[in-house]
Amino acid sequence: PRHNSYASKSTVTLASVHSRLPFTTTSKGMFARSSSSASTTLTQTTEPEQMTIDRTMKLQEEEPKTKMFSPDKSVITHRVVHTTHGGYTNGRMGIGHIFGIDAMPTALQPKHGFSSLKNPNQVREDINLETSKHSKKLAFKIRHVLTPEEADAVWRISDQVGYTDFLADYNTPPGMRQNVVMCFIDDGAFTDAVFQRIKDDLPQEIDGRKLVGLSRRWNAGKYVKGRQFTPHIDGDMTGHRLTEDKKGIQSYDGDRVHTKLSALFYLNDYKHDGLVGGGTKMFKGDRPDGSSQHYYEQQPEKGTAIFFRHGIPGSRLGNEGSVMHAGSINLGYTPKLMIRVDVLYEAEPEDNFERRRCSWMDFDD
Repeated sequence: PRHNSYASKSTVTLASVHSRLPFTTTSKGMFARSSSSASTTLTQTTEPEQMTIDRTMKLQEEEPKTKMFSPDKSVITHRVVHTTHGGYTNGRMGIGHIFGIDAMPTALQPKHGFSSLKNPNQVREDINLETSKHSKKLAFKIRHVLTPEEADAVWRISDQVGYTDFLADYNTPPGMRQNVVMCFIDDGAFTDAVFQRIKDDLPQEIDGRKLVGLSRRWNAGKYVKGRQFTPHIDGDMTGHRLTEDKKGIQSYDGDRVHTKLSALFYLNDYKHDGLVGGGTKMFKGDRPDGSSQHYYEQQPEKGTAIFFRHGIPGSRLGNEGSVMHAGSINLGYTPKLMIRVDVLYEAEPEDNFERRRCSWMDFDD
């Protein structure tokens, strides 16, 4: 698949993070770079509403707040809209599905009050990933894009469709991605409403290319206790949307748009659901560094989204401002729930990667 992730040069031992695994897998990262991290001290953004988590908390104190499933009770029906190549968490290739949702959860339907209006407490805050006065990576967060009830409704979609460790159109080294996922293509109403809420807080241009919208493909991820996503850079793509008959998928707008930002939405947190750990580290340099002065770590905050530059360095759309990031280990019983979508900007045809036929080839069941 053409949407590979750029992995850091690190070694991952699965058995060390999950004692039930009967084997140990190590993997040297793909496309490793040799440049070192910068040493400038990072000033953390104050989070007045964000819970400070004591990582030494006793497990019995977590159990009363543990939520394994979304409190939303909507019945979700779905269908397969695309079957394609992709990768499993062990690095092996396979074939799997992308889904369409027949009806969104009640809390996400306009007739029940879901709209494109910003939430009253929605606010953008920049994340400082500056390495020097001449080098600054683009990253920011928009807090409270979704209400807790709306976040529960998005979480409900994945609960109903179901998770797998197969990720369509992506391939990562063994052990780098340690979550289970579910990918769906929205018919446009939900995605467009979310975009209207955040568009004024997004960069209106990047590299001289104008903001277009959000891809309608959403990748939901679930991390159980002991699982994480090791350091990597997200790959870029042309974006997706449903075909006119809503029975398949196609590129968002041919060669005229391309993704430049990743958007990660947190669907649960400690305050509402008892989630412990599972933050997102964004590194200032091109290699992960364990010292907190070399990264900013955002703790999960329900309904909040973080945004950062992506694109594989060295590719046609690669850029030195792409953000190396990692998902920290989930420390408790409550699974970490997130969902990712890509932000689209104008592109020229020569910007796009040459398509590999396997990324768009349909397969019979």
